[in-house]
Amino acid sequence: MLEGIRNRLAQAISTKAKTDTTRPISLVSNLPSNIPVYSDMSVRKATREGYKMSVYVYRAVRLIIQAASAVPWIVLDKNQEQIKNHPFELVLKHPNPEFSGQDLMEFLIAHYELVGNAFWMPIIVKGPNPIKELWTVMPDMVNPVPGSNGEWLKGWQVTDRDGRQQILPPENFIHFMQVDPSNPYWGMGWLMAAARTVDTDNEAQDTQKISMQNRGLVDGVFTHEAPLNEEQFKEAQRQIRERFLDKSRRREPWVLGAGAKWNQMSLTPIEMDFIASRLANLRAVATAAGLDPWWFGDRSASTYNNVTEARKALYEDKVVPLLNDVQFTLNLKVAPMYGDITIAYDLSGIPALREDFGKKTTQAQALFTMGVPFEQINSQLELGFNEFPGWGTSYLPFNLMPVGMMPKAGTKALNLITEEQKTVHWKRIDTRRVAWWRVVSNKVQPLYDAEGEAVIKAIKGKESSELVTEANHAIENQRGDWEKTLTAVSMALIEDFGNQTAQDLHPKSVSPGETKQFAFNDAVRAWIIKYCADAITSILDTSKAAVKDIILNGVSQNFNTVEIAKNLRQFYDDQSKWKSMRVSRTEVASAAGYGQRSAAEQSGVAKSHQWISSRDDRVRDLHQQVDGETVPLDESYSNGLSFPGDPSGDPEQIINCRCVEAFSA
Repeated sequence: MLEGIRNRLAQAISTKAKTDTTRPISLVSNLPSNIPVYSDMSVRKATREGYKMSVYVYRAVRLIIQAASAVPWIVLDKNQEQIKNHPFELVLKHPNPEFSGQDLMEFLIAHYELVGNAFWMPIIVKGPNPIKELWTVMPDMVNPVPGSNGEWLKGWQVTDRDGRQQILPPENFIHFMQVDPSNPYWGMGWLMAAARTVDTDNEAQDTQKISMQNRGLVDGVFTHEAPLNEEQFKEAQRQIRERFLDKSRRREPWVLGAGAKWNQMSLTPIEMDFIASRLANLRAVATAAGLDPWWFGDRSASTYNNVTEARKALYEDKVVPLLNDVQFTLNLKVAPMYGDITIAYDLSGIPALREDFGKKTTQAQALFTMGVPFEQINSQLELGFNEFPGWGTSYLPFNLMPVGMMPKAGTKALNLITEEQKTVHWKRIDTRRVAWWRVVSNKVQPLYDAEGEAVIKAIKGKESSELVTEANHAIENQRGDWEKTLTAVSMALIEDFGNQTAQDLHPKSVSPGETKQFAFNDAVRAWIIKYCADAITSILDTSKAAVKDIILNGVSQNFNTVEIAKNLRQFYDDQSKWKSMRVSRTEVASAAGYGQRSAAEQSGVAKSHQWISSRDDRVRDLHQQVDGETVPLDESYSNGLSFPGDPSGDPEQIINCRCVEAFSA
């Protein structure tokens, strides 16, 4: 026997075995193949004997249903950013004509909690949106059929209402399952583990009910010293029924004729400690369900803090693990149908999880003053913030300067003289700009992607002579989205760099501890409007020219519309990321430069400005020539620019420019 085991192990690790794709199904499960797996706990039984009979089971399951089904589901792209109104998100909200999204999730969670198994049946169609509808399925009507010869699952044995059975393919159902260590095909809910406790509690209530109704449990007997004749016996029975079995006379002392004696035959309700035993059952059910007994009405150790922690623990200890199980199944079975996406749930709107948000912000502030990057703080404390510029950099709190770049006192952006001061100032501004690049690029790339889809859609089915015109119209129709995005980005950049410069150049009249804030005046707003309009026109014109070349090249080679569309899609796939970063770097340079200049003008302190070229080997010769040049604040530099990144300059002066400027009083 041992020799046979050794031989099989040797074969398993051999080269031949490594290339064998047969799954070791016989080692994973000891269940016979091609025979349906049946459960000891059905939904019907769990509902009848648990959910409908036990107040504790009802409370546990209903509480979990209400909490978990209220959590919204979202879809994330490969960069972990939410895809608004993704087709699967819409299906979850409106799964079919009869069920709402809330109904679908409530049934899933109810089945999952009661029997450890839940099923969805997706209606799948061809196309980019494969799931048309989702239907809940009763687990009692579906049983897994293990496969054989390396096949994990042969299918699902389905039993309809009339008792007819058939086996459907594995992909017909999405199976959500709690683990049963003895069965990899079928899950086990906590109610099975708590079944004896629930049965005991139900029996206790039944016994008490019967006892209160007709004293079916004999507490004792009346005895007489002398035998009773038939008439005396019937009279004694009548008196007992009339006097002591009526509800209004229960627990009254028993007095029955002369010579009658009472003999105790069983424990009294007090001796049985009925209430205490039910409390023990309550706590046992709560333990099995993974809930705090407080939710079941056990207030024996209740304080305000306990209540707060119980509400928080409901999500952290029960709902989140449950949703994780559902999420992993959805990402395994559903996400691949839609490509590179992740299905996730959103807890940001749950009040119980935000009650200690104030404590977390205090911890975050302490960690930030220690130089911990906000990216790490956000992840560690689960604050739920989206990425913002500079969140991956460590900062010193008193001037938001990157660690290791601390200049000497008084050398922020004003009156810089030494090379050390200029280098530190350049690094400080450049680090902040670089942090913005990715943020802006992530906002711009979806615009290019949407533009590409619009162009391809616009030329579909059109004549060759119409292709360029239709493509131009499609590109121009994207202008509104570009305006919203670039305007918002420009305002954020100008405010960020404007505030930084305002704090560097605050007037001497400002009292200690007070900071000078940058103001969005009419001049700033007018600059944003003009800059964005010019930038968007340039961006769209560049796209039109590139698309026109691709279309005309395709027409000259007698390509049909499908082939031209394929070339356009390839162009956008190849270029959108690079073009987004180029726009991002140019946008950051221009808006950041203007924000600094505008803040200097508002300060009333700066009288002149000085060009400081980038302090690395990538500085261009044109900017190296003006390095250190100082002119009055209202005059341009000798290269014609009012500030580094000035959009009014030639492209060769501003594209990928990383120079900065300082100011003098």
